[in-house]
Amino acid sequence: MSSVQHDRDFDDYGLARVVVAVRVAVVLSIAVLVVTGPSWLRAHTVGTAVVLAAALTYAAVLMAVPRYEVRRTRFAWLVSALDATFTLALIGLTGGAASPVASVLTLVVIASAARLALRECLLLSALVGAGYLAVVLFVGGGDAALAPGALGLWWALYLVFIALLSGGLSALLEREHRSRVRALVEAEAEHAAAEEERDLRARLLRSYEAQQEGLKVLLHEFRTPVASLDALTATAPDSEAAVQLIRRHARHLSDMLDALADVSSSRLPAFSTGRVRTVDLADLLTDAADAAGIEATRLQTSISGDTSAIKVDAQGLRRVLTNLLENAARHGRGLPIDVAANRAGDVLTVSVLDRGPGVAPDDIGDLTAKFVSLSDRRGTAGLGLWIVAQIVDALGGTLWFTVRDGGGLSASFTLPVS
Repeated sequence: MSSVQHDRDFDDYGLARVVVAVRVAVVLSIAVLVVTGPSWLRAHTVGTAVVLAAALTYAAVLMAVPRYEVRRTRFAWLVSALDATFTLALIGLTGGAASPVASVLTLVVIASAARLALRECLLLSALVGAGYLAVVLFVGGGDAALAPGALGLWWALYLVFIALLSGGLSALLEREHRSRVRALVEAEAEHAAAEEERDLRARLLRSYEAQQEGLKVLLHEFRTPVASLDALTATAPDSEAAVQLIRRHARHLSDMLDALADVSSSRLPAFSTGRVRTVDLADLLTDAADAAGIEATRLQTSISGDTSAIKVDAQGLRRVLTNLLENAARHGRGLPIDVAANRAGDVLTVSVLDRGPGVAPDDIGDLTAKFVSLSDRRGTAGLGLWIVAQIVDALGGTLWFTVRDGGGLSASFTLPVS
């Protein structure tokens, strides 16, 4: 049960106990009236005492089980009938038409209006009025100013009026309550719809931004091999080295297109194809250097450990190396670029070190920020190192940067291999 439902039930039972408390007070007041009133009120002392005791017991039961008093339950008619029966019995025992207990009938009808529908309340009032008429005709009226029959008919009509008034007011209150509940439900529904619309707009915006970022990444990735191929076609492509380089660039472009196809057909991360191949790290470094446009004489490599046959996502590793070498070549002021690689067990560590101007220690953390470039050189749009960070993370590795002694930047990463 929800907390709201629990609170509502608690409030209903609390109000029911108030009604029961009023019933107890009415019974006690009748007892006091009988004891202190005229002697004719005590004409049937034993019967009156029995009925009062039964009424108090009945009230005690309702106090212990307040759900019997709650509106529109299967006990509503039973409770209303018992109230009317006890009241009519006390009227008959305390003077009939002259009994002051007759005024309690108004409370019986009003209370029934809170439990029953309007038509049911009118029916009950008619039955109570008929019962009162029968009691006063049978018992008599004592010293009543009106004849018992006339008084009984007047009370019967009066009870119907009370039923119309109290039942009508109860129905209006219930209708107003339903309208308020309906308004609250509609407001909640509108609020939920507005929240859903805002969420949909946010997701569409994120999707659009992701598409734009993906487009920029693709443009960045294609720029290097296309520029290199363009440079090769401008020279004499009849040498075997040039043909091999063109072939490697074509394979690079083919791999990137395969990765793009993987992204469009699956939910795999955009920077991980999941294609593990056995490669030679030295060959992969050569391919990456060629793709970055770095001459062999400028690249100084140092490899330790068994890296001739490592199992790794070759395409992802080559993209990392190509971007790091391209970044080092762009900012290295034409000076040699050092690459140090070491395999220790199942971990491959690679460092690419340039001799450029480097970056301030406080700016190290911004190197992999998206669309952030800490150099005035053109060509990256601030995406190269961000792409490197995304690929290394997708491959389960770690990337970090340090300022190189003597000037320059050291970009290092580790990857799990087998």
